[in-house]
Amino acid sequence: MNGIISSSVVVRNRFSFRKMLEIHQAVKKYNGTLYLSSQQKVVDASSLTKLVSFLLTVEQQTSLKIILEGNDTETHLEQFRRMLANETSIVNRNLIESSDSFQM
Repeated sequence: MNGIISSSVVVRNRFSFRKMLEIHQAVKKYNGTLYLSSQQKVVDASSLTKLVSFLLTVEQQTSLKIILEGNDTETHLEQFRRMLANETSIVNRNLIESSDSFQM
């Protein structure tokens, strides 16, 4: 069933390029269109260059409006909400121990 649905999400962390690519690939697989809106800017997420330049301007704790148009919108909305909330901060954190450091 074709439909349009929207939701808002608060971005918790800045987007990495890997995350931007993951979002873009998910949008390409979706049979529909995803629009993102923030601070009077709207972007079609199917264009990688527009998506990257848009997400680079998004600061932490910024509200993003997600507009989803296409088939099975309710099912896909939650997937895109999780991706855009950017809940995973740092996956691997490598700590340097004093024995691993050196002086110059």
